[in-house]
Amino acid sequence: MAKTNRGVRQPRRGGLGPRFLGLWCSTALSDTGNGIFLVGATLLAIHTLESPSLVGLLLTLGTIPWLVAAIPAGIVVDSMDGHRVIQIANLVRAGTMLAVGVASATGHISAVVLVVAVFVSGVLQTFVDGAAEALVPELVDSDRLSDANGALSVSTRVFYQFLGPPIAGLAYALWPSAPSLLSGLLCGVSTLCVAAVRQPWPHRRGGRGKVDFRSGLRVVGRNRILKAAIAISGVTSIANGVYLAVFADYANSDTGLGLTPATYGVLTGLVGAGAGVGACLTGRAERLFGEVLTMRLTRVGWALLFLSPLLRSPWLIAPVMVAGSAFGAMWAVQAMNLRQRATSPGQRAQVLGVFRALTYGATPLGSLAAATFHNTVSSQILLGAAAALTAATISLVPSRESLAVHGRRAAS
Repeated sequence: MAKTNRGVRQPRRGGLGPRFLGLWCSTALSDTGNGIFLVGATLLAIHTLESPSLVGLLLTLGTIPWLVAAIPAGIVVDSMDGHRVIQIANLVRAGTMLAVGVASATGHISAVVLVVAVFVSGVLQTFVDGAAEALVPELVDSDRLSDANGALSVSTRVFYQFLGPPIAGLAYALWPSAPSLLSGLLCGVSTLCVAAVRQPWPHRRGGRGKVDFRSGLRVVGRNRILKAAIAISGVTSIANGVYLAVFADYANSDTGLGLTPATYGVLTGLVGAGAGVGACLTGRAERLFGEVLTMRLTRVGWALLFLSPLLRSPWLIAPVMVAGSAFGAMWAVQAMNLRQRATSPGQRAQVLGVFRALTYGATPLGSLAAATFHNTVSSQILLGAAAALTAATISLVPSRESLAVHGRRAAS
């Protein structure tokens, strides 16, 4: 048995403890609800409001909060008890989603209601994610970070990306208001998972010092490992933006793969499934290959994912997509490890805010580049460029010596 920095005993192997289980269940339920809500909102825009042009705005509003709200949310999270932040944010999000469901059921749904609800839900997501990541190092031993972060990442990869969309489609087919009502119910129930934990949650103490909007930026600016991690994630996000913009058209066009909608949907879902498996196996991969080699394998995994459409046959594309997304997803877990080890409890959410704002903000750059060159450069070349750009980030992976220094500083 070992003690955490809060003095509460946690099991070193086996389970990760009841508090982490409560956090994981809460995150899984709220992420499922979030995935259902966003897809349900787009279906309302297309079929109920008959405004396909609204879909692009809604999807954009799902990511913009990370650009405009991530750093302020990090400051708030680092000033409060993380479990309280999660409960409050999910309760407000549940109310927002239920309001959309009621508006839809009573015939009062409008574009303004959808836009405001999706944006508010996205802003609240920055609070939930920041609080969850900040709590993990205080709930588990340091040698279990990869296992815990991998399990937490599954809620995003599997529940949000893989389960949420099909559930939303089925629910909408039964009743257009059902996705919003169901997502609100799930977010509400998620707060009970935190409340049901009988062990005490970590509480914020005084004496953290003054916190401002530049605090997270200063932490990142002073840490070489964090700067390398942001560079790796940022470049990968640009490449992913290229891939996302090119693949949809290339996969569905007669001059490309010419896939049926069903086959396209299956391939897209397999990426989320593979990512969920990879997140779960990150800790084992690090124990088998070592942390540095696993980081390099994540670069190869992303490159394989971007290259997979060039194989032409869905039977060849599918296994490469699964393998590529599985290894690629391990990077998200490793980046969480690096952030948590480099920061104190009073700064973790702020550093996450800086990280997400800079890296998520790079995705539109890749999409813009793909749109700019789409008419003059073939899809195959653009996909190859995305893969090459990602493979080049292997050179940015920190050395074993740098990570060792990073670990000693974090321990001190």
